[in-house]
Amino acid sequence: MRHNKAVWLIALLLGSIGVLFAQQGDESAGRLSIEELYLSQDVEIQIMRSQALADDRESKLLALQTIRSIVESGQQAADPEAVVAVLESLGGEGVYRITRQGGAVVNNFPEVRRQAANLLGEVGGESSKTVLLKMLTNDNEPMVLAEAVFSLGRIGINNPEVLDTMIAALRRNTLKVTPDNNFAFATLLALDRLRAAGEGISKPNVLQGLIEVVSGNYIDVVKLKAVDLISSLRE
Repeated sequence: MRHNKAVWLIALLLGSIGVLFAQQGDESAGRLSIEELYLSQDVEIQIMRSQALADDRESKLLALQTIRSIVESGQQAADPEAVVAVLESLGGEGVYRITRQGGAVVNNFPEVRRQAANLLGEVGGESSKTVLLKMLTNDNEPMVLAEAVFSLGRIGINNPEVLDTMIAALRRNTLKVTPDNNFAFATLLALDRLRAAGEGISKPNVLQGLIEVVSGNYIDVVKLKAVDLISSLRE
């Protein structure tokens, strides 16, 4: 009997792992990587790809400028997923896309990553949300994190994954001896947007994170915003 139970548990575990990997595969299968864009027949996409993959910071900023022109003019990109793929690459410069020379990282461009996060918020959609969550989890530059979390609020997808990632980043920030006030305030604004746009926010870890902000080493403006948000959650 014990042997049968053990076999059943192992089969269940293997089945669960199979489902997990299948889900992860499904999530990544719908998104292009920047390397795959060489197949694109769109000239503008090829230019952006080349600029984004160039070694110098200026070329990457040009790619961002091209995307911003498309977004601000109201044009519909020929392939929105290709635009997100370029932004994902730019958003990972020096973090999850690393170029080294002599052992040193030579492509740590926080301003490039910040602008990429901003544009992902402009482009919006599920793919942009996924990239922003990746940035929020892996980056450690406060201005990039602030832009990423604010963009998540603009996109307005209110689900447990988004809330958990945002609150985890906020709590990590709060634990610092000198937490970043801009990032905290951007997170509070994003949470407020998600609360107003969706069905509210009822997760216990959100409330706990806000309480920690109120008692944390933040300036008064941040603490008052947290108090205001706590009051809104109680309504």
